Amino acid sequence: MELRYNGSGHLMLSKPPLQLHTMARRHVINRYLLPHQQAMSLCVFPRVGVKDTWTTPSTPNHLVCPLPRYQLLAKNVQDRPQGRMRTYFPVARDELTSNPFHDDPPTGKGITEHLCLDELEIGTGCCSIQTTFQAANETEARWLYDQLIPLGHVLLAMTAATPMWKGYLVDTDIRWQRFGDLVDDRRPEEMDYVPPRWTWNRTYLSRDKPPMLGGKAPLQPMDKTIKNRLLEGGMDDALAEHFASILTRDPLLLTRADLDNLNESNSRLFELLHGCVWHHVRFKPPLTDSGPGWCVEFRPMEVQLTDFENAAFAIFMYLLSRAITTFHLNFYLPLDMVGESWETAQKRNAAIEGRFWFRRSGWSSEFHSNGQSAKSMCKDKTHHHHAEKEYGLMTVDEIVNGEDNPEGFPGLLALVWQYLDHTEVSTVEKSQLAPYLDLIERRANGTSPTPASWMREFVHQHEGYSRNSYVSEQVCYDMMEEISALNKS
Repeated sequence: MELRYNGSGHLMLSKPPLQLHTMARRHVINRYLLPHQQAMSLCVFPRVGVKDTWTTPSTPNHLVCPLPRYQLLAKNVQDRPQGRMRTYFPVARDELTSNPFHDDPPTGKGITEHLCLDELEIGTGCCSIQTTFQAANETEARWLYDQLIPLGHVLLAMTAATPMWKGYLVDTDIRWQRFGDLVDDRRPEEMDYVPPRWTWNRTYLSRDKPPMLGGKAPLQPMDKTIKNRLLEGGMDDALAEHFASILTRDPLLLTRADLDNLNESNSRLFELLHGCVWHHVRFKPPLTDSGPGWCVEFRPMEVQLTDFENAAFAIFMYLLSRAITTFHLNFYLPLDMVGESWETAQKRNAAIEGRFWFRRSGWSSEFHSNGQSAKSMCKDKTHHHHAEKEYGLMTVDEIVNGEDNPEGFPGLLALVWQYLDHTEVSTVEKSQLAPYLDLIERRANGTSPTPASWMREFVHQHEGYSRNSYVSEQVCYDMMEEISALNKS
């Protein structure tokens, strides 16, 4: 889902609105299905990989696009790490869960209490909400890219939607790390100093970034020769380091045709290398004069159960991206704090119980295009310059809806509403946006559960659930019926 801003109004309020677009797409798909079939909005089907069901063999060849390029990509990812392609899920124990719990087939190596998945397609088959925003120029794109990095773990926790794998309830709520494990092509000697291809970002790009934001986490692989070539070509140090870390990696796929067509006007090789590193925020420079321009892609959000929820998070991120660029908002965190918060986001019920690092002071530029600061525009918060700490551990509710302390952070939603006031959005348009932003508020404060929490509760309350962590075919079918009904209501 790509949302591009052209500077001429609010794309989200165009006719038909975003939610109707997604509903129309679902309707088109359903027209080609049998009467008893439905297109579902799921991060992953809860029983994929269960033995002796429709998933046998667990990953039939027809699940992968038949084009040779995609078949080879999957094969190359699997071949490179020398047999390490697997991931483990801790089972969510219940009253009658077998003790000790053994997967079927057994996970081996003495590992109990975990499910084992070792099929690449189960990871790459997960669904997400990926929103792409267009920036006015390179400077704005680099600033927006940087500010979205500290927001990734917050939105990941808020959209958690994968509490079941292989027919069992697990003790995690999200897909992120599991996907990363299943596309992790690092060789054994690279494990200690090279982060996986699928991971959180470890580089900031803006020329205006504060100093001392680096961390102790492994940096990207870096071929200094490549970086020096980029510097000689005119890139500054931050941009050269970012792209050198991508171009240093081995290509996952390279054909003879790609090599034969190498020239300055052909960006195909760059696209192959750039497209096979999956950070949670992607910086997308223009590749042609006629293309979309400078873009930033925000990738961590899990797909939601309904079109309304998916539209709400896409709209929220679009409006927040506009507030960031309009008010020059500063959410920078040291990268170690980003990594720590990323680990928190992967825990069960992190949206309510987790505490994440976030910038508590210095988040507002004193000046922007209309001569006011975002601080002064947040009328419900009298934020002062001298906060006790520049960064602090905060709940999702505090980050999104604001801290109770009148001198605290006003909340991302307050900044979005101030952006709408600043751009003189009409009362009618605000009323159209209000239901979507209300969902964001309720999701952050816990009154609207994450899809993961809702699905977990559905299983627990189902009369066919045996309190043994297992999600039977009947329980799963009834849950799919309920989700389908939610989309029709």
